[in-house]
Amino acid sequence: MNRPPKPARMTLNLAPMVDVMMCLIIFFLLAAKMVAAERHPIDLPWALSAREVDAGDLGARVTITVRPAAAQADQAEYVVADWNGEKIVDRLLLPEEIQTLLQSQALRAAREDRKIRCVIRADRMVMYRHVEAVLIACGLAGIRDVVFTANAGVDPEDPG
Repeated sequence: MNRPPKPARMTLNLAPMVDVMMCLIIFFLLAAKMVAAERHPIDLPWALSAREVDAGDLGARVTITVRPAAAQADQAEYVVADWNGEKIVDRLLLPEEIQTLLQSQALRAAREDRKIRCVIRADRMVMYRHVEAVLIACGLAGIRDVVFTANAGVDPEDPG
């Protein structure tokens, strides 16, 4: 008479779960860095019609910060958060480079069949012509969805 084999002891392999958890940790660390990179110290304008939009609702986007240049008051700096292979860094763009950046982002979005949005974060002390340069670049790149960041409500420092 043959005896049935002894049942094999089952063990739980935790290695794949640890791999997935490490990937999630890295993802959330990078996502937190990207959100922090979008926060430049600028003085946003105030707008009565401004409404709060969740960052997740913005979808695929290119955020361009337009801030006053440190050297000259009538000049502006165009800043984009960029990945340098190791970390997210601020990259200063020349006005001519904005159009190239937006066109490449628009082409990539078209290839992936998704919509792209340009978020303009302009300091309230920046002259309009510097913001206009970004708007023109958006138009030339075919980006029709443009969002401006602003503080909602009335400027508390405005006496009128």
